[in-house]
Amino acid sequence: MQTHHKPTLFNEGKLKERASEHKLQPFKLKQIFHEMYKNQNTDWDSMTTLSKDLKAQLQNDFDLLAIELIEMVEAPDTTKFAFKTRDGNIIEAILMYHWQNEKYVKNNQPKLNRITLCISSQVGCAMKCIFCVTGKLGFKKDLTREEIISQILFANSYIKKRFWKKEDGSNRSVRNVVFMGMGEPLLNYENMRKSLEIMLQQDRLSLWRRHITISTCGIIPGIKKLIEDKVDVKLAISLHAPNQELRNQIMPIGKAFPLEELMTTIDEYVKATDNRIFYEYIMIKNMTDKPELAHQLVKLLKGRLAHLNLIPYNENPAIDLEESERKTIMKFKEIIENWGITVTVRDSMGREAKGACGQLGYEKVAQDKKE
Repeated sequence: MQTHHKPTLFNEGKLKERASEHKLQPFKLKQIFHEMYKNQNTDWDSMTTLSKDLKAQLQNDFDLLAIELIEMVEAPDTTKFAFKTRDGNIIEAILMYHWQNEKYVKNNQPKLNRITLCISSQVGCAMKCIFCVTGKLGFKKDLTREEIISQILFANSYIKKRFWKKEDGSNRSVRNVVFMGMGEPLLNYENMRKSLEIMLQQDRLSLWRRHITISTCGIIPGIKKLIEDKVDVKLAISLHAPNQELRNQIMPIGKAFPLEELMTTIDEYVKATDNRIFYEYIMIKNMTDKPELAHQLVKLLKGRLAHLNLIPYNENPAIDLEESERKTIMKFKEIIENWGITVTVRDSMGREAKGACGQLGYEKVAQDKKE
């Protein structure tokens, strides 16, 4: 039997229906949206610009969010949230804090440059990449637009409570969103696209296009849909291998979407958007870190508008793989740099909270392994 949930307060269609039924003035709707998006409030008591009667009316008809916090792990540079959806599924999101330089402080407070939120688009994942814990959970369901946006609204509320205001007196908030959490966003295309509309809307979350990144395993039809719909945000490709044979071994989805066809489709996306593509490459000891693979990467990316991110593998007991040694990673990087390709070794933010790349769902997989 399917359970029917209340709509969320930021479901504008339903809110406008109720507003019409209760003859609410347009300025009341603006107050509601201002409380959620600008004042960053996700509890009724904090919404002080709304009257007691209006809040009671809204509380009867709407939920504030489509998720609830069940666990939080705080570390110096990250906060990991575990949320339960209203149908009982668990998803995770990670806040990442980018400090200018920990040596410099002002008024005994370190300078916080920006805050990035890594969000989930699905419960679990069907991609089954060999290095990723989330893939071991299997695919459960697509997240709705409300469940995606709820992650950002909750994070903004948390930031408001935890951090000091900016120098101009305004609240700090998430300024970068990356679809790099649980799931493959291009396999939940419509809900992802609808959530982007709210993120980009000036009087809603008001994010810049260049501050939103969609990370994909290379779902070719999804990339073509981005081109067709003129979705102009950053695109990150989980590449992880420079040839078809190794990519098939690491990422089973590679068999469905051949590397040559994927690169041609990416070229079409670049032509349509003029956006630099971020290529993600996992550094696994004795598997992806060999010098000959660096030379193959050069051949693949040379002449393309590309930025290569080398990601040290994040070890965990659930998967029998090892992180590349630091000196091996730096040698790999040097080979690629020598050919004029922009390459970065990405910091593994979130390791302490088990929230780094490939680690989401860690506790669930570890528990299942024990049982």
